[in-house]
Amino acid sequence: MSSSESSLCANNCGFYGSPENSNLCSKCYLHFVKQHISLPQPDHDIKVIDDSITSSVDQVSNDKVVDDSSLGKNKSSRCLCCKKKIGLLGFACRCGGKFCSMHRYPEEHSCPFDYKTTGRVALARDNPLVVRDRLGERV
Repeated sequence: MSSSESSLCANNCGFYGSPENSNLCSKCYLHFVKQHISLPQPDHDIKVIDDSITSSVDQVSNDKVVDDSSLGKNKSSRCLCCKKKIGLLGFACRCGGKFCSMHRYPEEHSCPFDYKTTGRVALARDNPLVVRDRLGERV
């Protein structure tokens, strides 16, 4: 390595920079690129025609921020039949519900999912009809 390649970072972070990265280390260079690329420069040719448009855009953006804060709450899961808390270990059914250990079977919670036709379709798909060659009998 020559002395030009072993120069310290231009931000004085203590790491070595490289000439390809404007004498910045890898972390400082990524931070530099993110700052300059992520902030688009506004066009000076665009003029605001109506101030009511900008105020309505501000209101919409404020509503989105409020909606995002409500996503952090944990929803307690309960059995669809007896409303008993099932916590993390609830049994999911093919009908889309979660049930406790007493109502996990389809007969116990009057499941609307049709297991019979689903099973028949799966068997027909997985087990094709096997027919013996008839030419072998004639010879």
